[in-house]
Amino acid sequence: MTRLLLTELSRFFSRALLWGLACGALALALLGPYSAWQASGPPSAQDIAFAQEQVDAFEPMSPEDLETCLAEEQQYFEDFPDEKPDDFVSGCTWEPTLADYLPYRHYFDSDALGVVTGIALPLALVALVMGASFVAAEFSTGSIGNWLTFAPRRGQVYASKLTAAALGTLPTALVALAVLVGGTWAAFAVNDAMHAPASRGEGTSTVADLLQVGGRTAALVVGVALLGGALGFLLRHTAAVLGAIVGWVAVVEGYVAAMVPGLRPYLLNLNVDAWVNGGTTYWVERCAPDPDQGNAMVCDSVTHVVSQTHGAVVLGVVGVVAVAVAWLVFRRRDVS
Repeated sequence: MTRLLLTELSRFFSRALLWGLACGALALALLGPYSAWQASGPPSAQDIAFAQEQVDAFEPMSPEDLETCLAEEQQYFEDFPDEKPDDFVSGCTWEPTLADYLPYRHYFDSDALGVVTGIALPLALVALVMGASFVAAEFSTGSIGNWLTFAPRRGQVYASKLTAAALGTLPTALVALAVLVGGTWAAFAVNDAMHAPASRGEGTSTVADLLQVGGRTAALVVGVALLGGALGFLLRHTAAVLGAIVGWVAVVEGYVAAMVPGLRPYLLNLNVDAWVNGGTTYWVERCAPDPDQGNAMVCDSVTHVVSQTHGAVVLGVVGVVAVAVAWLVFRRRDVS
């Protein structure tokens, strides 16, 4: 088994297509730091000049209009007292500042996690193609039949190829995520945009949070590569694997999810999001007749939480089932 695995790893790293996909994963990882660097940059002189023009052009309300505005505002909150926030500031007396007209600026502690998680799914898709291509190429060229004459035990061949697909993708995952996480931190640091202004009141993320997301993404990438290898055994052609993935996304993740909201907690996209982000939420619209409005249908959104553990379990079950089904098919189906 060890000799088979070493041979498969050697074949994995000798394929030009897989090196090309690895370079593609690295290019995707570089998009994160680049977007962070652009979005976190300080405003330009032109931006400041435009904002100053808008501030200078502002004309406050006349005393009569101000009195009317304050009265309407007071009446509104008397009618809807629950909508008045504790830190309420009257909009009638608002005066603009430069910050109101400057482009929105991103900061590390409020936006870095979104940069990293936004690249996680594309990296996983590249890993799936790498795993599927590595295995399916053996069937497309017919070399799998020749290989089985030298290693006739299909169980060992199956295990060695899947293990090689996962281990072969691991360096790509680690390098890409090191570039993504480290580059994102560096991009915000270069622009001196590590901490958002207190006035924005946004949550704070730390480097440790970023590393945890990177670690979970690395595990996802390796697991998806294993899944890609299993699909390669099952469908025997990379194009067929890609077609199946596109069909799944369009039909199940799109149409079925919209028609049957109860299935959403068990779909892949939501559970990938839950695993990578340490939990996620989704909304389901609930409609019911309201007696206070003549039994007219009134709809509201109900929030549901999907935990990181739930995401891990669902993704794990999908992976195990795919590997088991692919093994049964490979064991029983003829190889030409």
